[in-house]
Amino acid sequence: MRPSSKYAVVALVVLAAYAQPGWAAPAAAACTGPTEQGDIRTEMLADYDMYSPPPPPAGDDKLHVAVSAELKMVESVSEPSGSVKMVIEHTMKWVDSRLAFASATLNNGGFQHERAVFPSGMLDEIWYPEYSFSNAIGSFGDTSTFLVFKNDGEVNVKVRQGVEASCTFDFQKMPFDEQECHARLQLNAPVQLVDITPPTGSKSLFNVPDTGIAGGTIEWTILSTSMVVGETSGSPPAMSYADFTVKMRRKPEYWVSFVLIPSIFLVALSYGTFWIQRSAVPARAAFCFIAFLSTINNTKGALSALPKLSAGDAWMLGVLSKSQYFCAYTVVEVVMANYLLHIETRVKAALKEASEKEDLSGDQISDRQSFVRSKAGRIGRALIRKNGTMAFSDQDMDVWSRWLFPIAYVIAVGTDTSMAGVAW
Repeated sequence: MRPSSKYAVVALVVLAAYAQPGWAAPAAAACTGPTEQGDIRTEMLADYDMYSPPPPPAGDDKLHVAVSAELKMVESVSEPSGSVKMVIEHTMKWVDSRLAFASATLNNGGFQHERAVFPSGMLDEIWYPEYSFSNAIGSFGDTSTFLVFKNDGEVNVKVRQGVEASCTFDFQKMPFDEQECHARLQLNAPVQLVDITPPTGSKSLFNVPDTGIAGGTIEWTILSTSMVVGETSGSPPAMSYADFTVKMRRKPEYWVSFVLIPSIFLVALSYGTFWIQRSAVPARAAFCFIAFLSTINNTKGALSALPKLSAGDAWMLGVLSKSQYFCAYTVVEVVMANYLLHIETRVKAALKEASEKEDLSGDQISDRQSFVRSKAGRIGRALIRKNGTMAFSDQDMDVWSRWLFPIAYVIAVGTDTSMAGVAW
């Protein structure tokens, strides 16, 4: 018999054997365990103790919670209250071996996926790291939570929430300033039991999404984001925390265009007072008073957007404050020059009277200074020379002001600029 005939006979015999009653093909290994998510949940929570933290990893004495985050939006920056509203999406990851479940890739389970997604309400039925933002003074918007379990017991919780964090701002270089603000996520558990660790890998711990930042950042540029992990000090127990820090730079164009330049222009306008004829008192007064009141109004608008600072706490406030003082000087100068003009009028009248007396008597007045002083008034007496003329007149005051006013203003503003390190 040929070999091919032998193989054919064997095949017929095998087929005939399987066709006989009582014979069956060997069964494949059957999947075990639940196949639906609801059944997986029941299996996970059976005899689960939600009040006890998960057992720590082998060879360790506490549970580690890996934390990372993404800055979704800066809603607003409030300088008066010293706070920043930001939307943070943070992810917390830890391993709870009690929540492991069988799947097609683990123990040949009946569930076909490595991960199971459940509503956030399930967090009320399991242990999870309670936390709070310790420097938060408020919250805003709706909080959303995304909960995922892995078949080996790894738990992933992603929370998107709006946090208004209290910050300490430094306005020394305003409006060319940079500010930092952090939101501190702190675990409400002793660090001896649970702590925060950075996630493994090269992923940034707190980053800005590729799509960019939307919201209240029109006045600000986001320079960088970072995350630092630490432990609280002071009264025990110590707790683990993660600081999500945002560094921002102010866009100065608004303050330069609508606050600083108008204030400098008003000072220049008030300086023009010294070039108006001294006898034109209404015109001189209008110039200086309008400039002074406009500077006060301009400063008031800037102060409404800032906390209660002194002029030395912010460069811009220093410039506005000095601009007010210089505009106020022009008001004082007009008053003093006008008063000196009155004294000068008396002095001229006294000198004319002295000359007429000398012409009538033919004798010189022995003490012309005393004669003029008696006519010049109490304050004017100190300004009379021996020959009866004024030692300092309204004209002298205008001339000195024309030269010294702009020099003094440039020095005053320039000193603040160099001290604050401001670069235009």
